[in-house]
Amino acid sequence: MICPRCGSSDLRKTGSKDGAQRYSCRQCGRYMTDRPRRFDAELKARAVDMYLNNVGIRKIARFTGASPAGVLRWIRKAHERIQAHRTAQAPLAGAAVPDIIEMDEIYTFVQKNGSGR
Repeated sequence: MICPRCGSSDLRKTGSKDGAQRYSCRQCGRYMTDRPRRFDAELKARAVDMYLNNVGIRKIARFTGASPAGVLRWIRKAHERIQAHRTAQAPLAGAAVPDIIEMDEIYTFVQKNGSGR
């Protein structure tokens, strides 16, 4: 086993949690278990792709078996990675970054009250 944060193999056993062996990295101090990740990167990428194709967060959560909060976290992390990649590739020379506004699933109808004449 190697540490997912720093890549070190200098680990020590630190008990068990929910029936799984728990390890501590001696280099960075991160704790981990020997269980595999519940959701792999391919499933997370598919969920982000579904979101970009206008599928709602709750429906994505139902399809993937994750919680809606977890799906939202995956989307936010993907957004951070994309923004970091964009700024690293082509830094804007003083130009403003365009804002993107999307409508999603909620439509509101506002009607004036007829009694206020």
